Amino acid sequence: MIGVGIAAFVALFVFFIRQADVLAPQPQEIRVELPDAFKD
Repeated sequence: MIGVGIAAFVALFVFFIRQADVLAPQPQEIRVELPDAFKD
């Protein structure tokens, strides 16, 4: 009985990790202008 519970937990964990990967938004570039970043 405990083995069935562990197997169900692992299966749900894998399912939700996969869903998070599938439903994640597309990565977008984030650009921040720093005019004085390399000023001496």
